[in-house]
Order: sequence, then structure tokens, then C-alpha cells
Amino acid sequence: MHAAVFVDFENLFLSLKGREELGGLRIRELSLGILEQLKERLHKDKAPMVLGRSYAAFDTYPGMEVAHDLALMGFDPQYVLVGHAGKNSADVQLACDVCRVLYRRPDIDEIVIVSGDRDFIPIARQVLEENRELRVVSIPDNTSGDLRMRVGADRFWNALDLIDVDKSEPKLPAAPVPDKVAAASNGAEAASASPLAADMAEDPDEHKAAIVGHIPVTWHTDELPTDSHVTDRLNQCVELILRAQVRHGSTEVWLSPFLKGPMSHHFSGLVHPERRALINELRHRGVIQIEERENQYADHPYSVIVVDSMHPMVTSATERSKKQDEAN
Repeated sequence: MHAAVFVDFENLFLSLKGREELGGLRIRELSLGILEQLKERLHKDKAPMVLGRSYAAFDTYPGMEVAHDLALMGFDPQYVLVGHAGKNSADVQLACDVCRVLYRRPDIDEIVIVSGDRDFIPIARQVLEENRELRVVSIPDNTSGDLRMRVGADRFWNALDLIDVDKSEPKLPAAPVPDKVAAASNGAEAASASPLAADMAEDPDEHKAAIVGHIPVTWHTDELPTDSHVTDRLNQCVELILRAQVRHGSTEVWLSPFLKGPMSHHFSGLVHPERRALINELRHRGVIQIEERENQYADHPYSVIVVDSMHPMVTSATERSKKQDEAN
């Protein structure tokens, strides 16, 4: 069996956003984590995803940040139009694509719709009439009762069950301490190196933006290179982060500019998913966390890297820097 998965991403995102038990977690990352787990579950059920589509107004938050990630995961982003009343055309486009698959792809046996919207009743009925397997993935209390009744409860998967708890719960310190250093970079990294820790002021960021959440580890590191140089690359990544702290006189390193600037330049031989996998591996090992901070210039937060300065990888990087400075 083969499956085609159609994701109303805005529906999934907003369904998760309003849940109190998910407070403090980044909903965008949770949404991506659910879709990753969905792919794994389909594979285990011997119905791997061979076609994926995701629908949202990707020119607005969170779409503008998430479209690239969805594309890499195999859920090709489909940009939808938004009317003056705020209603988008995702359900119409999704239904058209499902019909196209039904009549042009006899090799696809199962249709998976990630949404609990009542508007999908007609297309769900069409899938069943064409004698294809149907799966609806949604959150129960955000799912239309009419859709559930028409499709049948046995064809529903609870999206909350697809949240990997081990990867979605952030590892938070017991209390804020001076040793936890948060960092920001304007995305540019000069060629020359400078000391990594000795000249850092106790708290150069006197007016940090408020923390509004922590990004959990929801991404797998399948893209991480498996050769013998992985540890060396992770150590280099730590050094880049610490170097950015000193160079910019700040204890906050903005995540996106860091990925696109210093990491892109230093690891020019790696593609974006491999560079991102290095960051994710550092998070998994507890070397860093990613915090969301309140953005006074936009209606969505920005992300910064937070370093555990007592972690062995960090202390080792600092020692290596001191030895290099002494040798020079």
C-alpha cells in the first residue's frame, strides 16, 4: 500500500495553539513533529507516504518560516489565497488535489487528510466511494462531529497521540542562573577569531526581551552526517556560537541569522538540513536550548540560542580557545 497525505497546516497549527497544556512550547515545531510522527506511523503500517501536500497562506507567520521545512519533509507547500474576511481557499485546493489523485494515481491506496474541518465531508465521501482507504488526522475537540459520523471513528487518528513526548518536552533548568548564557548574532561573522569567554561581561544584555516559550526537540537528526567527523563538526558549531557572543558583545545569538550566516559560511560543504541537524543534535545533548522571545517589532516571536556554559562540550571549547590564544 501507498499513501498520499494532505495537510491543512493552518487548521493543525491553530488547533494546537489554543491548548493550555501545550503552553510554553513552540506550536510550529510541534506541528512539524506531528507530521514527522505521522510519516513514521504510516511506514510502520506498511503504507508509506509517496505524495504529500500542505496548504496554508505561507506568506504570513508561521507559513513564511515553515514552508521550507515542510518541503524538505515531503509535504510540498501549496500557497492558498486569503479573502478580505480572512477565509482562505485551503479546503478547496486540498479537495481538488485529492480528486486528482483518486482519478490519476491508481497506485495510491490510502488518502490521509490532516484536518477536522466539516468542509471535508464531501471529499471524504468521495474517497470512500472510490474504494480507497481513508484516514483523518485531527484533534478530537477540534473535529467536526458531522465529519466523524460520516467517516467513522475507526478512521480517525488523534493528532495529540502523534506528539513524541521525549522530543517535545523542553529540558529546562530548575531556575535561571548566571551560568546559562543566551546569545544573539546579527548574522555576520568576521574572519578573524577572538577570545570566547574571558572578556564577556557578566550581563551585557540588561534589557532582554521576555521569554515566551521554549522550542522542543521535535526534529529527527536523520540528516546528520554519519561519518567520523560528526563530533568535530559539533565542536566547531559550539565554537561558532561562543565566538558570536564575544564578537557582537551580546549574550543572545539569533537562531535564523546564525544558521544563514556563520554556519552557512563555515560549513559551506553541508546543505541546510545537515547544518540544522547539527543544531538539533546539540539541543538533544543538552548543550544548548532554543528560546522564543517577545518581538516588539512584529506579531510573532524570534528565536535565540541559549548555551549551557557548564556543559563539557562548552568548557572544552573554551579551553581550546585559550590555548590557541596563548599559542598566538
